[in-house]
Amino acid sequence: MFEQEFETWTPAQAKTFFRAGMLDDFFATNVGDDQWVLTLLVVGRQGRQTQIQLRTARELDIHNVRHFKTLDAAVRAAGEIGFDVRTIGIARIAQRSSQRPGKATRVTPEHRSMLPDAD
Repeated sequence: MFEQEFETWTPAQAKTFFRAGMLDDFFATNVGDDQWVLTLLVVGRQGRQTQIQLRTARELDIHNVRHFKTLDAAVRAAGEIGFDVRTIGIARIAQRSSQRPGKATRVTPEHRSMLPDAD
């Protein structure tokens, strides 16, 4: 799925772009078999965002995406790039913005959780 869809960077390249203020956000995606891929969102011109995925430092083929064995490892890699990973929440892009005001559901504090239950 993620093998050739996105450009890839090494961790050193990602750190350089983070320090330059060009990285906006990141997300980790489960690609099956308990493996995770780290995707970086790059701030673009005119509000455009580009998605870049991480590859290992020694990988020369820019189409080989790094697969992490655990979500913790992927988040740790994001922290090493420079992101603040002390708290993790639901991504903004996952929120439903098309809900009608009259149909909005309310969630009581006792039913809230940081991460949704996995199916």
